Amino acid sequence: MEGHGEIDKRDDNGLLMNGTLLYQLHDPRTRDEFQTLWDTAKSDWKSLPNVQIWFHQGMYEAGVNGTNIPGVNGKDYSAGDLTVGYGEGGSARGEFFGPELGFGFNLELPPGSSKNDKILLVKTAWGGKDLAQDFRPPSSAQKFDPFCWLPECDPFSVGHYYNVMLQDINKLLQPGVLSTIYPQYTDMAVDVAGFGWFQGWNDGCSVNYTAAYETNLVNLIQDMRYALRKPSLPVVVGVSGFEGWRDNGQGRHPPNCWDGPNIIGRIHCDCSGFDRDCRRIDIMLSQLAASNLTKHPELQCCVEAIETG
Repeated sequence: MEGHGEIDKRDDNGLLMNGTLLYQLHDPRTRDEFQTLWDTAKSDWKSLPNVQIWFHQGMYEAGVNGTNIPGVNGKDYSAGDLTVGYGEGGSARGEFFGPELGFGFNLELPPGSSKNDKILLVKTAWGGKDLAQDFRPPSSAQKFDPFCWLPECDPFSVGHYYNVMLQDINKLLQPGVLSTIYPQYTDMAVDVAGFGWFQGWNDGCSVNYTAAYETNLVNLIQDMRYALRKPSLPVVVGVSGFEGWRDNGQGRHPPNCWDGPNIIGRIHCDCSGFDRDCRRIDIMLSQLAASNLTKHPELQCCVEAIETG
């Protein structure tokens, strides 16, 4: 998810639009919750010097085929203290925010902490991409997939954006690169501490991609752990909010077509004329299922699915 959250957009009359970040900051119903994002002394959005961010989008560069690293900040990518403005288009555009904002503010070390840790969020996000093809993990490309057929889906090709994501991460982890971009990291050891995944809309546009989502997400988690040489890497899956749970898929026929023992039966679910809504719910169910260690003991540990509202 690139992030298209509006920061302070106003209507034609100059009034803050409902739902923008600044509106939430002033609304009595949400003011306390969003106050942590505001620096009262500076009368501006707070920035976190201990939480840095790197995002492949900068100026006109979107890193579609990989990013020039270490490159030039603000041109080849966006990097700096975490604050608002690192959504779609990066800091050069500065109009939007994405999930990095809430995620990073919750990772910030508490005041007075004796730890000297520095936190870096590496954000790789391209809009309009699916897991079934664009981010297709190697394990999915090595096994028979009843839901991936040419020409719509190439079952034996690893996703282009999966490869680019790892290429950028590995470039950043090369000796001396991070200290070039962030001088404060000089002589500090780097530890890959976690992986976050927040995506799902485009897979929900296809019955087949939706049916394969749980398997592809489990494969993605395993393959990222293998690629980063972290077999127990903690993983957080943001459950897609979409338009909520609605009827929780109870309108499906037959009733057990999604949870039944035959996974191929998922493409035969009848959603009573609301196929698109059903697919969105099924993506959310797949995200929860892929994070269920009882259902997927092969993941061993440290996977959580978090509702995003």
